[in-house]
Amino acid sequence: MSRQSNAEKITALYCRLSQDDGREGESNSIVNQRALLSEYAHKNHFKNLRFFIDDGYSGTTFDRPAFKELESLVESGKVGTVIVKDMSRLGRNYLQVGIYTDIVFPDNDVRFIAINDNVDSSVQTEFDMTPIRNFCNELYARDTAKKIKSTMKMKAERGEHLTSQCPYGYMKSETDKNQWIIDEGAAEVVRYIFQLCIEGLGPTQIAKRLQREKIFTPTAYFASRDNKPLPLSPYNWVTNTVARILEKVDYTGCTENYKTVSKNYRSKKRTSNPKENRLIFEDTQPAIIDKPTFDAVQEIRKGKRRPTATGKLSVLSGKVFCADCGAKLHYCTTNYFKPKQDFFTCANYRSNTGSCSAHYIRNITLTNLVFKHLQNVLSYVQMFEEAFVDKEIEKANEEHFAAVRKAKKDIVNLQARCDNLDELFKRLYEDMVSGRISNERFDMLSADYEAEQKNIRAEIERLQQLIDAGEQEQYDLKLFLKNVRKYTDPEKLTAEMVNDLIDKIVVHAPDKSSGHRTQKVDIYYKAIGITNIADDEDLVAMDGRGQWRKNKETA
Repeated sequence: MSRQSNAEKITALYCRLSQDDGREGESNSIVNQRALLSEYAHKNHFKNLRFFIDDGYSGTTFDRPAFKELESLVESGKVGTVIVKDMSRLGRNYLQVGIYTDIVFPDNDVRFIAINDNVDSSVQTEFDMTPIRNFCNELYARDTAKKIKSTMKMKAERGEHLTSQCPYGYMKSETDKNQWIIDEGAAEVVRYIFQLCIEGLGPTQIAKRLQREKIFTPTAYFASRDNKPLPLSPYNWVTNTVARILEKVDYTGCTENYKTVSKNYRSKKRTSNPKENRLIFEDTQPAIIDKPTFDAVQEIRKGKRRPTATGKLSVLSGKVFCADCGAKLHYCTTNYFKPKQDFFTCANYRSNTGSCSAHYIRNITLTNLVFKHLQNVLSYVQMFEEAFVDKEIEKANEEHFAAVRKAKKDIVNLQARCDNLDELFKRLYEDMVSGRISNERFDMLSADYEAEQKNIRAEIERLQQLIDAGEQEQYDLKLFLKNVRKYTDPEKLTAEMVNDLIDKIVVHAPDKSSGHRTQKVDIYYKAIGITNIADDEDLVAMDGRGQWRKNKETA
């Protein structure tokens, strides 16, 4: 197709305004730009006028809908002239602006005019200031981005919400837009999702359950709440949406800032920020999910379970590990298996071609064994809770509490020495400035002080981690007792029970040396590990390896 004649070509009047540009006042408003461009075009007898407007788009990016349309028309030879108010309206990235003004427009025979900057590509000048103007426009964008980043940093460090939209489950308070309050309609669904996860369902299964029960997706819920048209598929929950809800710490009443970062002010792409670089502030809004429930779900999510082709899962899936290689034992089943035929086998076993042996154990055998042992542990702890706590504290004292007490004393002494070194360094600097010691002597002594301080801070950090671990042990034990009280007389083993009480189950390879197939199973309970506590008083129990034992009186 032949290109259009100059008389038929479009005169493109391009307007752009971002939120940052709007702060400069009315002069940059879209209304003002339209009036200026229209007046200039008519006064200079330009024909076939057409406006292209990007309202609310930054000049640091050229991914703007109206500009992309204009660019397409330029490349197809349908545009004769492009007119803007000034160079900054075209963009604030001086490299890309230069590509358009020096390459794209000339190659397509497009005349470019920036009215307020007296730029007209059809007029030759001895000294072209356009590149300098473009660079200055970018400096403005860079400075603006720096100010915005600084403002957001202050808000982030104060624990304020940085997002303009509340997460599903919350809404903004009518009296204070910065305050989130619970939206009970959505919060009920959030609690339901967490409960289903505790009961052993994964995100995909939860999404299917929500679809079957015709529960609105977050998008559909917001539309319904705000009296807007519903989407075409209002119940179409997807796995990723459920997974994001299960991982959102905001539901515990916390605010997590710096979750994502961008490489620079030009880039609009944001990448996940490592967890250690994020800031978390507690009690910034009412909690929808309590901390123990949230932590339990995160533990479950760490051991994500591989769904079988049949969709069936064992209540122990994700908790069973190989004693020899440490890999998970996969739950294996088919549509043709009876329940007693389902089994677990090592993930590294592949018909004798893998790196490990089968560690085969039937699901029903393992489930019954774990349930019987768990019943005895529950009975013991509920009957002799005080004795149990004394035993665990005694064990913790032997293993850890003495070290924690010493660590706290050591931290006080080390911190005092660190503060003392600061004072010594100040005096040393004063001596160097006054000439009482030489620069060489100052450098040598200050290097020694700095090295000692660095070692002290590293030791303080190590000791603090030891203290934190001790306090975590106490918290874990309290949580274990709280969960034990939930199950007074369980009739069957449930996924919720397993997730609350059991850390992992380690299956050893079968032993056939005696002529009979025997297999050792280690059950690790949360907070207490392997335990033989059920072997007490007049109880008949199994030990932590799943083998029946009796006390002396009943043996």
